[in-house]
Amino acid sequence: MKPSFKEKKGISEKVADYIKEQIRLGVYPEGDKIPSERDMAISLDVSRNTVREAYKILEAYGYLKAEHGRGVFIASEAEQIRKMTDAFFVSGDQINDLYAVRLVLEEAVVEWAVLNGTDEQIAALDSIVNDAVAAVKADSNSADVANYDLRFHLCLAEMSKNEVANRIMHHLIDLLAKARTQSMQIPKRAEQSVQEHSVIVEAIKNRDVDGAKKAMRHHIESIDKSVREKKKT
Repeated sequence: MKPSFKEKKGISEKVADYIKEQIRLGVYPEGDKIPSERDMAISLDVSRNTVREAYKILEAYGYLKAEHGRGVFIASEAEQIRKMTDAFFVSGDQINDLYAVRLVLEEAVVEWAVLNGTDEQIAALDSIVNDAVAAVKADSNSADVANYDLRFHLCLAEMSKNEVANRIMHHLIDLLAKARTQSMQIPKRAEQSVQEHSVIVEAIKNRDVDGAKKAMRHHIESIDKSVREKKKT
């Protein structure tokens, strides 16, 4: 049974929504070439112009990618995320909101990391902190130190064994990428962050859920405070 596109919402948008759902269901697997505008128009009983506009919508949202001379393909999930984060303008007020969300998420993540993280993962987390300490002492550039910060928090997300939280953390970290690099340029902020990471790791080593959550809360609130104070100067 063919879907109907005769509702009030723009037909191109309805077609785009339908194709997006088919992508989600795996009807059109990532990496595959999507049917031509003509073939898709025939299968959905709509005009080629409608399909062309739907494809443009889906490309703008990152679900499709056009390759010159080859056609239009289903984008990978990583490419979809990159497209969305590139298009997302994070204003000052939104950054504050993102830090508030991050606080809630990272408290939960660090709790799950304490409960589910393996000894090998904890050792890897400790190694990241040690490398970050060395980078700060060597007065490495802010981008290098920010990279250790990124690795630390993504490692925690992986340790949580919560796939949804892990994916959300990747999205959130991407959205805060610019703010993270800027925060590392604040005098003493990089050193302070590394010290706070060390406290978190010690709590995780001791399998201390309350201590780890408290240390994480202090860390996120400390960063938020530093960023706010920097804006005032």
